[in-house]
Amino acid sequence: MKAAVFTGEPGVCVQERPCPQVGPEEALIRVKYAGICGSDLYICSGRNPRVKPPVIPGHEFVGEIVAADSPDLKPGDRVAVEPLLACGRCSACRRGAYHVCRELRLLGVQVDGGFAEYVAAPVDRIVKLPEGLSLEHAVLTEPLAVAIHGLRQATLELGDRVVVLGGGPVGLLLAQAARLAGARVMVSEISPYRRQVAAQMGFTVIDAAGDPVAEVLSLTGGEGADVVYEAAGAAATAAQMAQMARIKGQIVVVGVYKELAAVDLLQISFREQTLRGSRVYNYQDFGRAIELLAQGAIDVERTVTHVFPLEQVQEAMAAAAGEVDGVKVILEV
Repeated sequence: MKAAVFTGEPGVCVQERPCPQVGPEEALIRVKYAGICGSDLYICSGRNPRVKPPVIPGHEFVGEIVAADSPDLKPGDRVAVEPLLACGRCSACRRGAYHVCRELRLLGVQVDGGFAEYVAAPVDRIVKLPEGLSLEHAVLTEPLAVAIHGLRQATLELGDRVVVLGGGPVGLLLAQAARLAGARVMVSEISPYRRQVAAQMGFTVIDAAGDPVAEVLSLTGGEGADVVYEAAGAAATAAQMAQMARIKGQIVVVGVYKELAAVDLLQISFREQTLRGSRVYNYQDFGRAIELLAQGAIDVERTVTHVFPLEQVQEAMAAAAGEVDGVKVILEV
């Protein structure tokens, strides 16, 4: 099969690799679409110490069953794959919080993933897709699940004023989910193109290149937002989030930080704000993401801006890294 492989050198290269062997309680999937995530870029930069090359990246993928060791799956079934591989033994797993397993691994990170024609996955990580949901739209299931899980880390009430810091793929999906939950949503983003997309989606847009804290305060009558979702994973937004949240407000860190960042703990303490983290998602979030996509509640067309064939994975990675204006970049396998 053809696969995009991270060999240890920066970048990926398309190679011929053996088709995966399916073991007990596993399924072989013919991949149709795979999303490129910021964590894929980090892996392929060679800076992620948890990744041992060679590995096939890609933890956001959908496709069709070829063979499965399960009576519930048959060839031709269209599926999404929850890529989390938990140990099932640690205290987090025993408490039902497998998504923060102490030994958590992911397909596409520590185990070969979806940047390939075929992938093997545990049958209990596979979710069949409803008839009306296309694979082109279902490829957003995993990042939408990230957004939904992050949304749920705050107690969001009808009419709450929400700021999403970062208008990238997860940020815009999070903004859409917050609006569906009844929030009034502001999106702060530095990219003019992504601000335009956010505006087309109907959100109040803040230019992060200016003074986003002052603008949030102006838009909220000097009070600040009820909930701030940090979805950029950047030092600048880490410094802003406490200043944007109101007294007794909530802050949720959804973005993945690659290095330490300064946070205004004095503001958090004096304003008695709540600061929470958010990591990936659980089975319920994944299922709800599929439901929302099937209902047409998510603006997929504006979120997915580029689709590249697997053979052009280098160009796709460059686009995802921001070398061209866009939001979500997808590989068609």
